Amino acid sequence: MDYKSQNVVCQNCKVQFTIESEDFNFYEKIKVPPPTFCPECRAQRRFIWRNERTLYKRKCDLCGKNIIGLYPEKTIFPVFCYECWYSDAWDPLSYGLNYDPSIPFFNQLKNLMQKVPRLAIWVVASTKSEYTNQSYFNKNTYLSFALRDSENAFYVGRTKTIKNSLDATYTHFSELMYDSVNVEKSYNSAHIFDSEAIIDSMYIFSSRNCQNCFGGTNLRSANYIYFGEKLSKDSYKEKINSLDLGSRIIVEELENKFKEYSLRQIHRALELVNCTNSIGNYLINSKDCFYVFDGFELENARNSVWVFSSKDISDCYGMGSSNHVYETIGCEEVANCFFANITDSSTYTYYTDLCKSSQNLFGCVSLKSKKYCILNKQYSKEEYLKLIKKIKEDMNNNPYIDKRGIIYKYGEFFPVDLSPFAYNETIAQEFYPKNKEQIINLGFKFFESETRNYIPTIKIGEIPDNIEEIEDDFCNEIIECKNKGKIETQCTLAFKIILDELSLYRKLKIPIPEYCPNCRHYQRLTKHLSPKIFNRICVKCKKDIKTSYSPERPEIVYCEKCYQQEVY
Repeated sequence: MDYKSQNVVCQNCKVQFTIESEDFNFYEKIKVPPPTFCPECRAQRRFIWRNERTLYKRKCDLCGKNIIGLYPEKTIFPVFCYECWYSDAWDPLSYGLNYDPSIPFFNQLKNLMQKVPRLAIWVVASTKSEYTNQSYFNKNTYLSFALRDSENAFYVGRTKTIKNSLDATYTHFSELMYDSVNVEKSYNSAHIFDSEAIIDSMYIFSSRNCQNCFGGTNLRSANYIYFGEKLSKDSYKEKINSLDLGSRIIVEELENKFKEYSLRQIHRALELVNCTNSIGNYLINSKDCFYVFDGFELENARNSVWVFSSKDISDCYGMGSSNHVYETIGCEEVANCFFANITDSSTYTYYTDLCKSSQNLFGCVSLKSKKYCILNKQYSKEEYLKLIKKIKEDMNNNPYIDKRGIIYKYGEFFPVDLSPFAYNETIAQEFYPKNKEQIINLGFKFFESETRNYIPTIKIGEIPDNIEEIEDDFCNEIIECKNKGKIETQCTLAFKIILDELSLYRKLKIPIPEYCPNCRHYQRLTKHLSPKIFNRICVKCKKDIKTSYSPERPEIVYCEKCYQQEVY
């Protein structure tokens, strides 16, 4: 059937948005109704289900041992450590509920979610990596999140295969990196952004295949560049050696110089590499993608972020190796998976939460290797198919209505008030940062952290300027963060330096930071453009363009054709 694009008003924010003909075709293909939330509100609703970085000390509710988890000590549901959650010591089917057609489905699912044990944290096959989450096959990592195949990594996020590095985000297959964002295949470099194959360099933006460069943008196969000026090898070495890069005062001067310098240079409208018929940003080897960000190896993907190796997907975050997926977060190796939170290696699932290696589930929590289950109750195939048809009809006839009057029928993601997390504990705060008043006024939960009784031994402004002044016993100090508890950056008020971290600062000649790891994470996020598309005009050819640089930003933005002509 041929569909036409249709403008509708978002049920949540009341702003008009467009459902494209391609969207209607996808919804018809997977047999779901069109959404009542706009793409941005749908994303925000999903993000409230993903706590990546907020950790708590607590006990496992089964074995009683002390653990690190995503949930505070007092929760309405049980929280199990990894060993207990995966063990045979408990049966998730024992929590099963009989479906009651007189009660809205989401009320029943909420009841189930409040009873079934949840896994404390996602740390898989990793050693010396207790203070991490979404951590897979790592060794000696600390306060790092959404990380895989990495070693000696500190304060790293959304990264694959990095070694001996600190403060890196979206940085892959790299080593000895500091303060890098959206970087690949690089070595021994600091303050690198949107670049690939950078070696022995600092303060580089949007560059490729560079070595021994300091202060450069849009460089290609370059060496011995100092803030855009080509120098001889000896002159370059002499210039760099004259800089005391271990001094915070010097580094702050260089950072300001680089910021001013880069603003005078041209900026590529969108970072699309080997992509056809696609719009989005930070996208590689993809085709037929619409509003997709931070992805690679994709086909027919829409309205998604941080996705890879997938086909026929829409409204997904943190997903890979999947097909025919809609409205999910944190799923991998799934097919025909709809409305899911952290569901892996499964097929034909609807409204699943923390389920693995299963098929034909509807409204289930913490199931492993099961099939034909509804609300954690086992059915025959015939019973299952008959009942889910009725449940879908009941969801439309007797919908869930939240406290703001938002109506949730079949085809909507989980209501936000079912999430086990508060807004400011999740990545929603990263993508759509808000203060306490805004969070509460919008009807979201706000987590009021316990009063911390930190007594800083190093006040703001008291950190020694130069890394060479720092002795090993500095790791005993409690450092006051300059942001003093800023909610928008989840500031921890104070922080400490660990010895492995200090060793890397010394090796890379990096001064001790003045901000806590959370605040530094949010600072890096400002270097990574938000997953949004704006209309602008190419500064050179004056044609209309799509870009992730909002119109009020000061960058000089070129369309792809003009950018290529200028750089190559």
